[in-house]
Amino acid sequence: MRPKNLKFPFTWDNRKPIVHEGVLIVPHYYTSHGEWKDELGLFSKEVCIEFCSGNGDWVLEKAAQNPSQYWVAVEMQFERVQKIWSKMHNQKVSNLLIVSGKAQEFARYYLPDGCAREIYVNFPDPWPKERHAKHRLIQKEFVDELARIVRGGGKATYATDDPTYSAQMIAEMRASPKWSPDFNDPFYIKEWESYGDSWFKNLWAGKGRDFFYMQFTRQLC
Repeated sequence: MRPKNLKFPFTWDNRKPIVHEGVLIVPHYYTSHGEWKDELGLFSKEVCIEFCSGNGDWVLEKAAQNPSQYWVAVEMQFERVQKIWSKMHNQKVSNLLIVSGKAQEFARYYLPDGCAREIYVNFPDPWPKERHAKHRLIQKEFVDELARIVRGGGKATYATDDPTYSAQMIAEMRASPKWSPDFNDPFYIKEWESYGDSWFKNLWAGKGRDFFYMQFTRQLC
């Protein structure tokens, strides 16, 4: 199965949320998200979710290692979604749903309360210029959505190579009473041997970058 075998199933004028070839497609610039119903019961089971899945190497490895757990890969760029889809079929991974759409919109409109056991955000775009920082994913609004969808005692784990973004992630999570850090001050670790690999992790490792891993527990309150 090749990435190009996954075709975009609609035109701009008739776009709508749809499950197509095992992919939930959430169209960009769509305004009627609340009308979508999970008729297939995709989120009736407890899931583990990776946001910013890139080419999918990390989440595919985790899904293969944990076949009894249902996984969700969320990626905004359709070209990357095609690569995840191709690998999923070629590797015969059956416990993964791919979501083509923006992380914020998917979390807000498509995920029910307490549906997630764990969420991961791996190497999201750091938007390094100050004037672009408003586009970063890990901000109060998204942190609040994660607190809604992650069950009590569940986990939120972040990985980044950007120290500035790492500091922002920690600050946003610690500002919420619904999350507590799993690691002591400075609230991150730089080595996590069993964490898993991804295209971006290997890219930045080859450039000698440091990694920052942060993990937080959803409080029961």
